[in-house]
Amino acid sequence: PATKERPRRTRATRAGPAETDPTPVFQYPPGVAASDSIVVTRGDLRRLEPDEFLNDNLVDFYLKVIVADARRSPLGEDPAFGDVARDVHAFSSHFFTKLREGDSRGKLKPDSEKAQRAHARVERWTRGVDVFAKKFLLVPVVEDLHWSLAIVCHPGELAKRAVARERRELDVGATEDEDEDEDCPARPCVIHMDSLRMHSAKKIEKWLRCFLEMEWRKRHSDEEPFTLRERTARAGGPPADLLLAMPKVPQQTNSCDCGVYTLRYGQEFLARAVCRGARLAVDGRDVSLCFRDHDFEAWFTGRDIAEMRRDIKKLAADLELEKIRAAYRREQAEDAAAPPAGAAPP
Repeated sequence: PATKERPRRTRATRAGPAETDPTPVFQYPPGVAASDSIVVTRGDLRRLEPDEFLNDNLVDFYLKVIVADARRSPLGEDPAFGDVARDVHAFSSHFFTKLREGDSRGKLKPDSEKAQRAHARVERWTRGVDVFAKKFLLVPVVEDLHWSLAIVCHPGELAKRAVARERRELDVGATEDEDEDEDCPARPCVIHMDSLRMHSAKKIEKWLRCFLEMEWRKRHSDEEPFTLRERTARAGGPPADLLLAMPKVPQQTNSCDCGVYTLRYGQEFLARAVCRGARLAVDGRDVSLCFRDHDFEAWFTGRDIAEMRRDIKKLAADLELEKIRAAYRREQAEDAAAPPAGAAPP
């Protein structure tokens, strides 16, 4: 039997008249509803018009398309697109909101009640995925009526480095390798990209660091736990296990396109870090220079953002048409299978 579509509650980035019609338009991915299916409504689609703010449904929908839909993703024709689906995990826009919900102040120490509460609020989002087996984690952040994107790079390498460092610290005679960061081919970090430089990147890194520490304890309980070393205030101190990078990125020139910019940051990053020969390695040099060699600021223009909004709108129209055609084919098949009117029962 067909699964009844039930729109999940959406959260707007700004209150307004656009999101008023809860009529379901299509489900994504199409087909039988899954636990993470998104039902896009008529009100959601109105937010694809110029000068409207994207809500969580639209950001989550198109982030899924970019990362996992070879037929519809703008990266889908790249020969390495299969690596995106394998190496990248995109979190729901609700993930970060729930992670820090009600616990916004103070330090986060592993195994503290605060850290355990935070992880308990989001652990269901990773029941089917080992985040430490991924190369990149995309985390959309919506706070204060604004969107930004955090990307956790090389979480598996982070766990290995942290465990190895803690073992060395227990060995009294051991010393750190001086060139460890500069020569590292995969340097764990959080890259934060914000089209208005509005969100606190340090706060976002703090919460993601807490999540990774607790997630390792939960999903890898048979292995040594680790506590990530934070950055030190004194000059010449040891580097943090998880660095924070805030490269210069294209900035919006209006007050409504932050959601589209967030999606475009994700698309452009994956185009360079996974597709097109993976020229962006996120290695020790890249992170230490805050990606100066890659010129993130030249990735796209405001005109590209307007075109991307139109592309998402067209894709939504195509998916609505696919749904209508699929329903028509089902009706045709049911009519063909039904006995003719007035026919005697077998």
